Amino acid sequence: MKKRFLFSLMAGAALTVSAQGYQDGVDNFNAGRFEEAKIILDNTFGDPSTDKAVSSYYLGCIDMKEGNTAGAKQKFDGGIASNPKYPLNYVGLGELALKAGDKKAAEDYFKTALEINKKDTEVMAYVARAYWNADPDKYANDVQKYIKKAMKDSKNTEPAVYVLQGDMIGNDPNLASGQYEMAIEQSKERGEINREAYVKYAQTYFQVPMGRDYAIKRLEEFNERDPQSALAQRELAEKYYENEQLGRAWKQYEKYVENPNHFRRDEQRYAGLLYSAEEYEKSVEWANKVLQQDPTIYPMYRILALNYEKLNKWPEALAAAEKLFNYPNAQLVANDYNIYGEALIQNNRGADAVKIYEKIIAENPNDASFMPKLSAAYAAAGENAKSVEVLENYLNAGNGDLNDLYAMSNRYAALAREHMEDDALRQADADKAVKYIDMALGKAPGNPQLMGVKARLYLVRAKNQLNPQSTAIYEEMLKGLAEDPTRLEKYNSDYKTAYRNLGAYYASPDYKDNAKAKEYFGKYLEMDPENQQIREIYDQL
Repeated sequence: MKKRFLFSLMAGAALTVSAQGYQDGVDNFNAGRFEEAKIILDNTFGDPSTDKAVSSYYLGCIDMKEGNTAGAKQKFDGGIASNPKYPLNYVGLGELALKAGDKKAAEDYFKTALEINKKDTEVMAYVARAYWNADPDKYANDVQKYIKKAMKDSKNTEPAVYVLQGDMIGNDPNLASGQYEMAIEQSKERGEINREAYVKYAQTYFQVPMGRDYAIKRLEEFNERDPQSALAQRELAEKYYENEQLGRAWKQYEKYVENPNHFRRDEQRYAGLLYSAEEYEKSVEWANKVLQQDPTIYPMYRILALNYEKLNKWPEALAAAEKLFNYPNAQLVANDYNIYGEALIQNNRGADAVKIYEKIIAENPNDASFMPKLSAAYAAAGENAKSVEVLENYLNAGNGDLNDLYAMSNRYAALAREHMEDDALRQADADKAVKYIDMALGKAPGNPQLMGVKARLYLVRAKNQLNPQSTAIYEEMLKGLAEDPTRLEKYNSDYKTAYRNLGAYYASPDYKDNAKAKEYFGKYLEMDPENQQIREIYDQL
């Protein structure tokens, strides 16, 4: 739950400056990330280091995928004008001709491409792909013709053919990943890095049962071989994330966001992963960075609110939650209401929190999980009777856990304090509070915190007067401590309260036992030697 709702609304695909230039655009295209590819290729087109013929081909392919045939033709023609010896723009024009139903024109374009270097088996593979892209059934024989020729001329070593065959298999991830693995290995033999094959292998084999570790290992190898590749960095970060390896994911994203070819939406993912990794201050820093670049990325207000909640910075949490809720057409999730409501409660705005929880309950009448929150909001607003009613209805419907039973006892205790001057009402409310704390103790027998609550409930019942019932509970707590001394550290404040109240009980005129009183106050001073008030009482005894 903690991570799943964080990333569903990430947006904004802006890019900074290119590190590896247009090649990252090519790599993203081959990985199927066409939007990212287009942004990188457009942004780097004017760079002196950009091969405009190559960029034109891939931009034309993107136009083709988007149905913009005129734009695609313009790109391919421009690529040929930049470098008439680069063959793939002719292949692109051939694919356009096939899609237009003109196979004769397509064959002429393919012939021109292949004549640039008659032994270029990679171009043969691209021609086969053009036929496959245009119509895999209609041109099945043509696809196989060029695949066979490329394999024959390369002596079965052409990586582009293996990638194409992996793409053609599609519905069998085991077989497809085997083809991509062959492409990786054949490229290694040539001293090359086949980025497309690495990514497609990982994307495909990740779907196979027990295949995730192998997919991740291939991407780790990709990163080691090509450490500057933004695609390699991002793909590995993504697969760590998808494999629930959040610690490794945020560390990998930390490297990736330093790459100039990263995207702002990845900064959003990084901010969310930092929250999941409990790196709250750093998550705040990155969420604010995203908002400074683009204040319309409203999910970052959610990230801020979540982080400030964990940091107990409730004014900041409230400010972030209000910005999220006031953002026009923000797509809110259920947890947003919880954070906003809790921030309102923590900022002494219980009545406003009631409105928030009533709204989400009205929108989700079959979801009872908000009822305890509404009860807490009523309590914060000082409406104790309403708080009791809401939570008791929730529990009576068969809902709730130990924490809800504990909260229910507190709700009745607050109502009892409200009725402090009416003995009958106060005692009745206190008895109900005891009933619920006993139910909680049934789930956690001997829990010192719950026992301490029960002892204090008897104090409330007796109008804050020391009484044998409270004393007996405190002494039972101390028996448990004798059996398990390690409890003292975890329940320090509960035992301090027990020693103080037991000391006061035995020092009181009605139960005069100075020896016992001094024993208990002495135990208290061992835990809190600087308490001057208790020190003075101890010395007098």
